[in-house]
Parts: sequence; C-alpha cells; structure tokens
Amino acid sequence: MQEGDTKKLVDSNIAHDEKEHRMSKVIYVIVSLIFLFEGAVAAPEITDASLRQAVDELSASTLVGGEGWQAYDRLLHPEYSRWAMGEVFERRDKFVKSLEAWWNYGMRVARRDVEMVAVDIVGDLAIIRYKTTEAFVSPDGPVEGFSGYVSNIWIKGDNTWFLLSAEISSIARSD
Repeated sequence: MQEGDTKKLVDSNIAHDEKEHRMSKVIYVIVSLIFLFEGAVAAPEITDASLRQAVDELSASTLVGGEGWQAYDRLLHPEYSRWAMGEVFERRDKFVKSLEAWWNYGMRVARRDVEMVAVDIVGDLAIIRYKTTEAFVSPDGPVEGFSGYVSNIWIKGDNTWFLLSAEISSIARSD
C-alpha cells in the first residue's frame, strides 16, 4: 500500500467516524425530545363543568370531613351497579346501605391519590377511567389501604350527572 492510499484510508475512516458521531448526536436529541414530550403530555381532564362537579363531590364525600354516604345516595343512578375485584356485584340499594354502615362505623378515606387514565364524553354519557390509591382511617386508627383501577360510567339526566356503573380492580400496593 502506498503512502497516498494510506492517507485516503485514514481520511475516509475519520470522515466515517465524524458521520457516526453526528448521527449519534441526532439520535440522542430525538430520543431526548421523545421523553420530554412524553412527560409533557397532559393527563386527561374532565372538561364538562357539571360532570367535574359531580365527580369531585362524590370523591370528597368519603374523605375525612366529607359529607358521607348521603352524596352517593343523591348521585347514584337508580340502576347503579358496582362490580369490585371481579367478585362483589352490588346494586344501588345494597351498596348505599353498606356505605352507610361503613360511614357510621367511623371509616373514612384519609388520603386519595388519583391518576386519570381516560375521560370519554359522548353526549349524555361519560366513561372515566383512573388509577387510585387510598389510605383509610377507622375509629381504631389507620387501616390497610387500597390501590386499583376504576372505570366509572356516568349518565346525564335532567341536567344532572349520575353515576351509573363502577368497575374496580385491585392492584398490588407498593407501600
């Protein structure tokens, strides 16, 4: 191999290395932007003001200092049903009575964290899906909490939103 050929080979390798380095930088920037935008995507929100109010009212009712089971009695649709963990299926009256007993015993939600997954509103029907973690307190002190996924179906009647259905599945807690 002659000296000129060696120089061409070295120059070619340097150009190739510089091109790879530029490509690596471009890939790094693209991946960084993907992660940046992924984190910047806003969580789904309930855009209907009256639905937001009903959801907030129901959620606050079982917290310490909340209204209690009466909010459920007022905001559950007459055909309400609840299916929890694939085992417990309750209709409206049975659920309200069990919630009233739970409340009267002194049970409360001490803390509730909610991470919205999806909010779909089509006319007078809304499906709200979220992940929740709740910590409970009883007259005897703290009680084991709950983490799970919830899917609620709301229906609007007489300009008021009513909870028609709740499906709840438990997930392993990390705390």
